[in-house]
Amino acid sequence: KQETGETFIDYVTGIRMGKAKELLGISGFKAYEIAYMVGYNNPTYFSTLFKKWVGLSPTEYRNSVVKS
Repeated sequence: KQETGETFIDYVTGIRMGKAKELLGISGFKAYEIAYMVGYNNPTYFSTLFKKWVGLSPTEYRNSVVKS
């Protein structure tokens, strides 16, 4: 926390969400598959947390990236 200014959980979650965004943008994996890949055993929790961090659901994010 002294180094980054954020808690360990926030730091790890940020890394996981970054990887999830990358996978959503470049792969054909389903959101629940990506949830498992980045370390979440509950896809519903992953989707809720993703929306909280990114502001869009995983599906909405993928659609916005693909159309861009």
